[in-house]
Amino acid sequence: MSQLLIENPTLWRFTGELTFNTVPALLTDCIAQAKQSQFPQTIELEKITYADSAGLALLIELRKLTPHQPVEFRHLPTQLLSLAQVSNVQDFLTSVNPI
Repeated sequence: MSQLLIENPTLWRFTGELTFNTVPALLTDCIAQAKQSQFPQTIELEKITYADSAGLALLIELRKLTPHQPVEFRHLPTQLLSLAQVSNVQDFLTSVNPI
């Protein structure tokens, strides 16, 4: 299970797992929250316990949804960094301005 915690308007925190089972609901939560205020400047991933390729797809989608002020991901889990390297999207996730 994964969870979205709103620390403040500029910082969100994801906890738990980012998997095929959890990502659809988490993406829905993120979009609903962004409609109420806006996407954050930073998403903290330190409390992610497991991630698969759906987790990577979620982060890519969130970056695509914020093209003018891309969200920054802090503490990317090793699993996600490895998947990003294999998929050749590591720079897209780790750069401050990927576009």
